[in-house]
Amino acid sequence: MNPMASDQAESLRRLLAPRVTRRIAVVGADSGAGTTTVALGLANALAMQGERVMLVDEDTFGARATRLSGAVPTATCADVLAGRAGLAAAIGTRAASGIAVLPAGAMAPGQRLDEAALQGQWADLRTVIVDARRDATGALSPLAATAHNVVIVVRPEANSITAAYACIKRLHHEYACRQFQLVVNLATAEGTVTALARNLARTASQYLGVEASLAGHLPMDPLVARALQLGRCVVEAYPAAAATGALRHIASRTGAWPLRHEAVPQGTASAVPA
Repeated sequence: MNPMASDQAESLRRLLAPRVTRRIAVVGADSGAGTTTVALGLANALAMQGERVMLVDEDTFGARATRLSGAVPTATCADVLAGRAGLAAAIGTRAASGIAVLPAGAMAPGQRLDEAALQGQWADLRTVIVDARRDATGALSPLAATAHNVVIVVRPEANSITAAYACIKRLHHEYACRQFQLVVNLATAEGTVTALARNLARTASQYLGVEASLAGHLPMDPLVARALQLGRCVVEAYPAAAATGALRHIASRTGAWPLRHEAVPQGTASAVPA
């Protein structure tokens, strides 16, 4: 199936699925894993499928996702949740792709973007993606910690794989996360990706009792670096790039990811039917 037909089929399936605003936290196994590339790329790829998407940028210092998207928000997600700003005004100028981008801001204790909060002015959003950052202790923000799905971005290098396992272990013990989606970035060979994911999944299952599934991989693509030089996201800048195709493929499958049980509103199925 070609990418356009796949996107159309996925859009139809999502329209028929139970209405849940899916919250996805994208977490880097280690520094330089490519968290922003994956988070912003998925947001743009989902927008191509006709979804209303919001990206929450937790990069306090660099705000890379905000800059690369071209969005110009006027307030933060924390401001909106606290009632200090309306969502439409806070979003300001949207990205060229149409996605809404908000900096996370400083969340107050107990403040969270859960299903109860995603009502009213948030109700038309289909997916919220958090470009997550862990603090010095390795902990997630309240936004990322309550996501339906946790995506771990890992590179095919020994230190990154070790860091990915440590990250999975920490998030499992700290937040009772039992299912993780793996995205292998900067992959050079599909066989390497398969072996990496298989070994990491087996180790996580054997020692932690959790499930780590391969969501997909991004190939080593020079157009990703070129897009960064241009200050843009590869999906928006180079629609035909290999990395763009990979991100669109991952995005087309997110609707079938099991929803984290404790994040599902009462009366909603624990997984969106495939």
